[in-house]
Amino acid sequence: MTKVMADVRASVLKITNQLLDLKRPTDEESLKGADDAEKIGYFPRDFGMEEWDWPQGVGLLGLKNLAGDDDFPDYSDFIKKWAEDQIERGLPLKNINTTAPLLTLMDLKEMKPLALEWVDWVMNEAARTKENGLQHVTSGDTKHDLKLHEGEIWIDTLFMVVLFLSKMGVKYDNQAWKEEAVYQFNLHIKHIFKPEESLFYHGYDFNHDHHFSEAHWCRGNSWYTLAAPELIETLKGQVTSKYYENIVHTYKAQVDRLVSLQSENGLWHTLLDDPDSYTEVSGSSAIAAGVLKGIRLGLLDSSYTEVCRKAVEAVLANIAEDGTVLNVSAGTAIGKEKEDYKKIILAPTAYGQALAIVLLSEVLQHEDLFS
Repeated sequence: MTKVMADVRASVLKITNQLLDLKRPTDEESLKGADDAEKIGYFPRDFGMEEWDWPQGVGLLGLKNLAGDDDFPDYSDFIKKWAEDQIERGLPLKNINTTAPLLTLMDLKEMKPLALEWVDWVMNEAARTKENGLQHVTSGDTKHDLKLHEGEIWIDTLFMVVLFLSKMGVKYDNQAWKEEAVYQFNLHIKHIFKPEESLFYHGYDFNHDHHFSEAHWCRGNSWYTLAAPELIETLKGQVTSKYYENIVHTYKAQVDRLVSLQSENGLWHTLLDDPDSYTEVSGSSAIAAGVLKGIRLGLLDSSYTEVCRKAVEAVLANIAEDGTVLNVSAGTAIGKEKEDYKKIILAPTAYGQALAIVLLSEVLQHEDLFS
């Protein structure tokens, strides 16, 4: 085993152990009392695995990706018990972000009724925008409240909901679910992707026909980079080729643009095309993981390897001795101005830990490239 791969394995174990017992921000009390707490990224549910929401959904995926590797504990018992405990405590209201845990839990036979209930909600009850887009409804101040974001679609939805929908379609051979997943991807490409820049905006408002601050946000773009090859692999040969190929084409175009925007330190800026914005680890991890998966699937050739090497080295350099993934931007609602993205605090989060795990678990499948 090469030194790089040994470092990757050691780092994954540290990150995972820290995810399971993640420390909250040391300045949390002052963050709670801030007038602009949410505007600077303070969302209490982002820290640790105690809630059922999207950060924990990404966390479960990170743990799942280590399954079958003898160098790591079997986290299947943890995942099952986590779900059982959450159900016993009472699940949150269904929304876009609270769907994320089902991407992993759908594989547990005990969770089949819940997964089927949730996919029925996505297809028949979830709020919709014009053109039948999945409106980006999220949790409010508590898990019993909702923020409707009326008329809005966000790029995050593709990872939080649509991957689950596509995998359920394959698992239960439901063509309508598969086609809906492809439709949602293409709708988001139509309204959020800017072909001239080959980058995504954070979201689109159908009611007022605008892209908010028109920011090309790093983690937002990374949701597509990570989700697209996953969807491409899941639905290959199972849906109308024209619409499937548009997803592939957009993925390749976006990756080429991202390659040109990688900073000298190996990460990407939180505003991708603004070198004055800070470089950020969670989005960079997801971008590199998505590119590596594209190489593995044959969507990209080996010329993209060096970009990934540089990113992996940068992510490894941002792991503290106790396994905390550093320089992760906190929860980010759509900013009214581009400058809002620069004001998001850096803090340890469940999704920051998880996206680093997702990247490094993908690296473990490319030992030939990292020798």
